[in-house]
Amino acid sequence: MIKDNKITKLIKLDKPLVIFDIESTGLSVSLDRIIEIAYLKIMPNGVASKGDVFLNPEMGIPAEVTELHGITDEQVKDQPTFREKAQDFWAIFNDCYYGGFNIANFDLPMLRREFLRVGMGFDYAAAKIIDSKTIYHHMEPRTLSAAYKFYCGKDHEEAHSALGDVEATAEILGQQLDQYSEIRDWDYIYKIHHASDGRYVDNERKFFWRNGQAHFSFSKYKGQPLAEVVKQDPGFLRWIMSADFSQETKDIIKNALNGELPKKA
Repeated sequence: MIKDNKITKLIKLDKPLVIFDIESTGLSVSLDRIIEIAYLKIMPNGVASKGDVFLNPEMGIPAEVTELHGITDEQVKDQPTFREKAQDFWAIFNDCYYGGFNIANFDLPMLRREFLRVGMGFDYAAAKIIDSKTIYHHMEPRTLSAAYKFYCGKDHEEAHSALGDVEATAEILGQQLDQYSEIRDWDYIYKIHHASDGRYVDNERKFFWRNGQAHFSFSKYKGQPLAEVVKQDPGFLRWIMSADFSQETKDIIKNALNGELPKKA
């Protein structure tokens, strides 16, 4: 047990707060499974407990996902399933506040889906979520004025004046070049601007990799292989080509319709 937690000194809790993180077999809430749950449960009186549980997902872990978090099939094959641990997890998570980094968009929906698979109606409301990523982006806006204040130590007096914005941007760049020597190298700049999450096929994250194949992360075919949709519903793909999607998405669809599916490097 951990006592005298700082969080309970700064925020009033009338029920426990569970701060947690999930690792999974992939990004699809409907298809993928949890393989690790780490948590810190803080009681209103400040006493806290923590745990880190590995689970057998009852499915293979794609190689590209193992590359990301390092968890292999071999490591989890003898671990309990979520069904076997469901009552324990219910005791930890039911009727609490929930904290984490980006939990609103991924961890909580994934946990809810696992509970539903075993017939347990885990539910949560937005009022119960304390998402540190959301708070971070709200409290530290990613705007030109905020960047000018951060790098140059001054208020951007001519915000939204085109020339004023240009001059502020030039001043910011000068400060960045002075502060980060590595960005004086064009190769490093290229790497920054082309950095991407290896789980996704494209920059817009419309498709993700699973076992080396591109899968939809949007639309009615979310979680389905692009190759299968080419065979089963090419009309849907042609609709994407005529709709308001980015050129990158359309290029992927066009190539797929021509028999050229994305290949993982």
